[in-house]
Amino acid sequence: MLDFIAVGLGPFNLSLASLLQQKSKLKYLFFEKQAQFDWHAGMQLPNTMLQVPFMADLVSMVDPTSPFSFLNYLKAQQRLYKFYFLEQPHIPRKEYNHYCQWVADQIEHIQYLSVVTEIVPKSYGFEVLVFQAGIYQRYRCRNIVLGAGNVPYIPQCMQTLIQSYPERCKHSAHYLEHQPKNLQGNVVVLGSGQSAAEIFLDLFDRQYQFDQVSQPKFNLNWLTRANGFFPMEYTPLALEHFSPDYSQHFHRFDDLNKDLQLSKQSLLYKGISAQTIREIYKKLYHRHLAGNDLATHLHSQSNLIDAVLTEQGKIRLIFQDRVTLKQFSLDSDYVICATGYRRPEFQFLKQLKPLIKTNPQGHWNISANYAAEYAGVGKIFVQNMDMHSHGVGTPDLGLGAYRAATIANQLVGYALYDLATAPQCFQHFDPLQNPQVQVISKNITTQHHVHAQHVEDLVKNVNFQSQSPSTQHSQHQQNHQRYSNIENSI
Repeated sequence: MLDFIAVGLGPFNLSLASLLQQKSKLKYLFFEKQAQFDWHAGMQLPNTMLQVPFMADLVSMVDPTSPFSFLNYLKAQQRLYKFYFLEQPHIPRKEYNHYCQWVADQIEHIQYLSVVTEIVPKSYGFEVLVFQAGIYQRYRCRNIVLGAGNVPYIPQCMQTLIQSYPERCKHSAHYLEHQPKNLQGNVVVLGSGQSAAEIFLDLFDRQYQFDQVSQPKFNLNWLTRANGFFPMEYTPLALEHFSPDYSQHFHRFDDLNKDLQLSKQSLLYKGISAQTIREIYKKLYHRHLAGNDLATHLHSQSNLIDAVLTEQGKIRLIFQDRVTLKQFSLDSDYVICATGYRRPEFQFLKQLKPLIKTNPQGHWNISANYAAEYAGVGKIFVQNMDMHSHGVGTPDLGLGAYRAATIANQLVGYALYDLATAPQCFQHFDPLQNPQVQVISKNITTQHHVHAQHVEDLVKNVNFQSQSPSTQHSQHQQNHQRYSNIENSI
């Protein structure tokens, strides 16, 4: 009987494994379907950097003395002084991946090429069915830790094309796999996040030969449905939203308020790094200065509504401008969907779902200690499945060690790690933390009604894209007036 089984081995579950290694007597296994740890292998482009400082490694934010820290990795690689002289807190993505592989190679409890196919509730906890080396194995455990990660999100109108023409249509997660050597015609990048920007930069550098005197080899188009090519908010007071303080504060909100707050915080975790935007603009400027054909076209507010294969073999992308509602098409030869990731419907959880309580929005109820509200025996802990309950810091590497340590403490049954309750931020997320304030009563019911109306409008805005242009125009005017009323009410 194992104390727990962990499903998946991304950075967050690897953090848990690192924090428990040599520090507990628990019996456990981590199952990973891949042959080795390899974090976003399809996007490890040259010179791309991690978007958080190196301290957001697997362990340092809760145990800086751990042998699995990034600094100890540098020492083991005999690169400590070189990194010191570099004076750069952000590290290459490839180096972070190699650091994680270095840690994973030292962990005793990882089994690769192991696919969890079913988890069955039992009187003692759980029975886990795992496909390994061509056969099914059954394991018994008291608790489960879910860290299987997300899967690429592909717009519905692109799914058939990606399946039928993988050499011409792909998600950014697979960008480096089977890259065509001689791109020609129109190349299209879809999306407005960091991955889209990095792919745009990579393709931009491939448009011309080395001397940049010849004609461009292809035209490069970058389109997004977002309002613009905006940077992520990366100033210190904004970054405090990625702290244990804010996660705990956010967890105390009611469900509707949580959805409302998340809807207003997208630029805290979406968007492009300011440095990458500057690099793109600098390259555009220098190409323009040299008198070369830019051969690039950037469009925001462009919603992809359909994609078809023409008789000439082109991929015709059909867009609608979100402001003017005009539709336009773009024939392309190669399309990269940098359209993010989604939470899949894990089939291996099928027998557990009836025993897991959800909120009215359909999300799992997650405790402050990252455990699902489960009616069976044992506990189910989640990694990177708790944005709806703990806020924008959920996918951030900087909070990974804290969450893993919180789960580790629950698994061992005592404070294996001292997770200080003293404030970690300069700002007060709860005004009642300020001894100078006085509480004034308010009409909670009215406030909740406003929140509910706002969330309802957010849902309607998702359905907005499937309406006809004339219906959209009318709905657009109604929503504008309603949002104005809501903002004035809050």
